[in-house]
Amino acid sequence: MFLRGILSKILSLLLIFNIALWAFIFMTEDASIVEIRHKKDQLYERSNFYVKLIEPIFARQDLSQFRQKIAIEALLSDQRLAGTDRLVITEFTAQADDQHSFSYFDGKNSRVMAPIQVQVLPNNSLEGFTHKTHDFDPFEKLFIFYKSFFDLKIVTDPYVPRTATFTRQFQLLNPITDRYELSYLVPIKVDGVTLAILNISDSYHLREAYLGRNRSRLGVLAGLSLITIIFGILLAVSIAMPIRQLSKRLNHRLDADTLVDQLEGFEIKGFENRKDEVGLLYRNLSSLYQQIISLFIDKERFAADVSHELKNPIAAIIANTENGISHAQGPEADIFVAIQKQAVRMNKLISEISEAAIVDHELVASRRERFDLSATIHDLINFFETSTQNTGVRLTSEIQANITVTGLPDRVARVIINLIENAVSFAGSPGQVHVKLSKNWRKVLIISVEDTGPGVLDSDRSKVFDRFYSSREGGSVRENSSGLGLYICKQVIEAHGGKLTIGESKNLGGALFTIIM
Repeated sequence: MFLRGILSKILSLLLIFNIALWAFIFMTEDASIVEIRHKKDQLYERSNFYVKLIEPIFARQDLSQFRQKIAIEALLSDQRLAGTDRLVITEFTAQADDQHSFSYFDGKNSRVMAPIQVQVLPNNSLEGFTHKTHDFDPFEKLFIFYKSFFDLKIVTDPYVPRTATFTRQFQLLNPITDRYELSYLVPIKVDGVTLAILNISDSYHLREAYLGRNRSRLGVLAGLSLITIIFGILLAVSIAMPIRQLSKRLNHRLDADTLVDQLEGFEIKGFENRKDEVGLLYRNLSSLYQQIISLFIDKERFAADVSHELKNPIAAIIANTENGISHAQGPEADIFVAIQKQAVRMNKLISEISEAAIVDHELVASRRERFDLSATIHDLINFFETSTQNTGVRLTSEIQANITVTGLPDRVARVIINLIENAVSFAGSPGQVHVKLSKNWRKVLIISVEDTGPGVLDSDRSKVFDRFYSSREGGSVRENSSGLGLYICKQVIEAHGGKLTIGESKNLGGALFTIIM
């Protein structure tokens, strides 16, 4: 759930952006590579220069090896020559593993003539010395991360010394953490014969060059990343948190006693004056809530008006027809009976229309409670067994004990009453109605009501739960039926998270109504 939220998406986008930004900086940093290539070019030029400078000494046949050595040292000891401190010239030997070849010049071990100086060490040389602890340095961590990519780009394989017999060889190695060694092996030839090998090298310290040049730039980049993260968090919070507040308020369960007050109390402080899309969304939802309030009030008012304005005149008609029936004879009495039947049917229709409106309100606002469904259905069966004794309909039941559900007890009981009344009215005489309540191993509650009536055609089963539908197979119609009973039953069951279906009874041959909750 969290990963699908707006807040998490914005924060993820910020994280990806900063990772991409830092990756771009690291991948495009090539100043050190340019400097190393410049050093390589310098070494190449110097090696060519020294080879040309020394070749005439090796070309002289009258000089012995030692004389050649003296001549080369005298030539390369000139302080005006650059890079001789990293220059080594050795004799070329036929044995590849010869470690004792003659050295003509070694700039690393050059002899410098200087007077010997003696200086007495003070006794308190350690005074004032303090051990410096290394604090956490984020730039050092970044350098180590950068160096792993840098090595992939620049470090070469070691050269093979024997190959230098024919052509120059170059290598760039990293034997120490931040120190890179560049070196060339160049053959010194006379008349196409290799007589000596010139080794010239240089070093490059990456840490000093990279951190010295990039510390300020990395600091600015870290500051920019921090600013974007803070700004992004503020932006995400300003968008996600108000939407969560709206969602929490919309998800609030309504209380039947204070329904209208809760709908009118949708207001959230600070949202009305917002000029962004969140404010627009809040104002639209507030307008929608006001419309819902109006609909609830109008529906309740309509139900009260129907009950008051229509049922009172119909009650008067029923009362007057009863007087007429008691005083009239023959055809006039039949007319009064017909009028009375239609008035009773209309009175029932108005009652159920009013009840449908009330049910809508109760299903939304009434408080659910836990009740014993087994006991409720058992009491209803006892009532119908008494009331159907003289109708020729036998009522049987299978009720599993101690089944409890959470819901509206009166409305669920009314559903069972409607289904049993329907079954009794269509079962015929003699007939049978069977009611069953059970709960399977999956904790699914099943209520079934079946009868011996004509059943319902397959083509009409989708219409049974429509408003004002009341006919059955063969044109059977329940007397004084409004056609709203099953519609209300389906509405109540679905509001409780269940399902009401109709089928054919295999045991009794009539209709089979099944409730699954």
